[in-house]
Amino acid sequence: MVCRAAANRRYMEVTLAKEKGFTLIELLIVIAIIGILAVVAMLVMRYYTARAHSAVVVSECHKVYRAFSLFYMDNEKYPNATSAPAFNLATFDPLRSQGYYNGNITARLLNGQADSYDSPDDQDSNQEFWLQLTLDADPNVRFLVVDSDNAPLGGGQRLTGVYVFRNGVLSSP
Repeated sequence: MVCRAAANRRYMEVTLAKEKGFTLIELLIVIAIIGILAVVAMLVMRYYTARAHSAVVVSECHKVYRAFSLFYMDNEKYPNATSAPAFNLATFDPLRSQGYYNGNITARLLNGQADSYDSPDDQDSNQEFWLQLTLDADPNVRFLVVDSDNAPLGGGQRLTGVYVFRNGVLSSP
């Protein structure tokens, strides 16, 4: 009887020892679930980061539009595309150098500068303009600061203000 009790106790100890830890399959499943949650969290964070950058650029674009408007009121024309005072895509001169704009939009733009600028002369000498910018955080998002009917992405219609081009659609922010 003592032998049988000792054997039962020994059997229970071995059985309990086996049940104390996790199996390899259980650990792999937990690691896979944690990995999936981490990937989803990173994607969501990237989406909201890009949206935040986009909102900041929209705000800066409104400041740039205001700077162009003030420049026009003082000079009765917009900055030239090629001749002095030519608009600089990286520094935003003459808007910056003449005190019309003091923001830092270039920090959030692709390659640290605007994509393109033009001041078409079909209305009269520099009576319209457009400025195109691309978001660094998401190059699929482009911005258009405009007062023109010749703007890219505008389809020939007269646009005035700030517009966002996202997923093939041009819209007002």
